[in-house]
Amino acid sequence: MISFIDPPWAACFRTPLRASAGVDSPLRSIVHVDLPWRDVAASSPSSIPNLASAGLVETVLSLDQKAFLNVYGDTFILLVRVGQAGGELAATLGATSPRGRDGVAATPISGPMDFETMTYRKDFAAMHDKHTEPDQLVRAIEALPHFALLLRKRLGGDTAYKERISVGRARNKDIVLRHPSVSKFHGWFEVDERGTFYFTDADSKNRTRVNGITLFPRERSAVQSGDTLRFGSVEAFLCAPQIFWSAIHASTTKK
Repeated sequence: MISFIDPPWAACFRTPLRASAGVDSPLRSIVHVDLPWRDVAASSPSSIPNLASAGLVETVLSLDQKAFLNVYGDTFILLVRVGQAGGELAATLGATSPRGRDGVAATPISGPMDFETMTYRKDFAAMHDKHTEPDQLVRAIEALPHFALLLRKRLGGDTAYKERISVGRARNKDIVLRHPSVSKFHGWFEVDERGTFYFTDADSKNRTRVNGITLFPRERSAVQSGDTLRFGSVEAFLCAPQIFWSAIHASTTKK
């Protein structure tokens, strides 16, 4: 058994992204599941149990940190809690998530957001300003199955807005969450020219929560590494790429 003092999102440092060129339960058993939808690296003995991706873990293990950040340092990793192996949520993420460099960075929106949005974000960021080590991220992932994907647009995904990374149950969205609590078009991520990410709820039926706070529909809210997001009843959290890289490599060197 393993005891969590902090929830899983507390495992991520609040580390700024590199400027680009352009849990709930206090005690849980660690479950080792043979997941058929996991990639080769994720299913190898040296990698993290219960973590799947569309080649992202394999990419992390094949690159040193500098090389990884040169390619992926301008975005976040979204870790989605997928529940039982073989479910539609996990299977669809495995089939639709960008592989390797197939993902496309969203076109930045112009300028910073308004004062009210930034002040609102600062208030609830302070509530969750916890700093921990990458090995705590490893333990959080080991405790419950997650799927890791890059926060990028995907080829063949939503083409309506090149500056939006869309999220929804519909199969044409950039991030496809096949769960009945998720709306067909649930919301979208955006990034501004300074590298700050935002999420907007698209007036979804079951709403979106960030760190437990329900977002108002169609109002941008800044998000950062360590934040938890709940799309309907699907839980996820954001992690900075350098922390994700460190956690994956730490998990291989300690075994």
